[in-house]
Amino acid sequence: MNQIAEIEKITKLVALFKRASYQRNQIYESDSEILDLGLEKNIAITSDILCEELEWKLITNPYIIGWINVVSSLSDLAAVAADPLGILVGLSLPDSVDPVFLSQFWLGTRDALEFHETHLLGGDTNTSSNFLVSCTAVGQRAKSIVLSRTGARDGDLLYITGPVGMGVATGFANFVIKNHSQEMASQIEQSFKPIARLKEAQIISRYASACIDTSDGLLAAVDFLCAINNMQSDLSLKSSHFHPLSQKIAAQLKVPLILFASIHLGDFELLFSVPPSSKDAFEAEMNTNGFSFMPIGKINISLNQLHINNQAIELNPIRNLLADIKSPAFYLQSQQAWAQSLSKDLIV
Repeated sequence: MNQIAEIEKITKLVALFKRASYQRNQIYESDSEILDLGLEKNIAITSDILCEELEWKLITNPYIIGWINVVSSLSDLAAVAADPLGILVGLSLPDSVDPVFLSQFWLGTRDALEFHETHLLGGDTNTSSNFLVSCTAVGQRAKSIVLSRTGARDGDLLYITGPVGMGVATGFANFVIKNHSQEMASQIEQSFKPIARLKEAQIISRYASACIDTSDGLLAAVDFLCAINNMQSDLSLKSSHFHPLSQKIAAQLKVPLILFASIHLGDFELLFSVPPSSKDAFEAEMNTNGFSFMPIGKINISLNQLHINNQAIELNPIRNLLADIKSPAFYLQSQQAWAQSLSKDLIV
């Protein structure tokens, strides 16, 4: 398998620094860093920057930008089953920024925080030629919780917490649909308010062997989880695993539905593995609490590459596109060329 560019870059970077003795996980092992400071609970901390989403104008609504900025980091806390203590926002913007735009950004930030029952702890603001935004989230979790990206075993069942594709649908809305209907594109983007699965994660942590969020897209998450566990996945994907709006847009634009799982614009669902022996207990507790979950396949150590619906899928052509391509049009063309090389009835 070709190397994942992110792993190579981080490996070289981390090698320059002395590792803290109180860090519990190795690099790549978890969506958030886990720190044991000798307190009653361990501390979880993570930081994210919105890059291509803003640079390529895949997300343009300031309210949604504020919401996504919060959720991107809270979702990383969810992937390690940490309870949030709060966030810090980094914001750099031009002097000429529209005051209405800025107020909507902060409104989206506030509403996302209130929805997830956490707080703005601080941050930093500055000026620059472009609008730039980042979020650092801090949380805590019981020392007994060990949920991370590692630990998946052969035969473990794979689940996601909800349908995927809404993030990509928003990207298509602003990159393609907006050229024909500004109103439709705006309506689609306004409905993109993903949820960090913080409450679901508390149950998932009791049963899952490994977990990662889908902020970079479903297939990227599957690929990363398999790489770090040195295994492969056998996925059973159906159209019902995709958000209804993504199904509609795929039909209207006549593009393969698999694009809504492959393009690196995710939905912040959790992808996780559960041992078969825990299946019934896990599903019963999720159902009792009214939490959604979708089985999508299993870990299969005998495979040498990803399989979707009994078909071998080569991810090399799209694995490192974001690292290699700086043009949104070329990126989309490359994704479409890859998707169209697959079986037309891959997902039904």
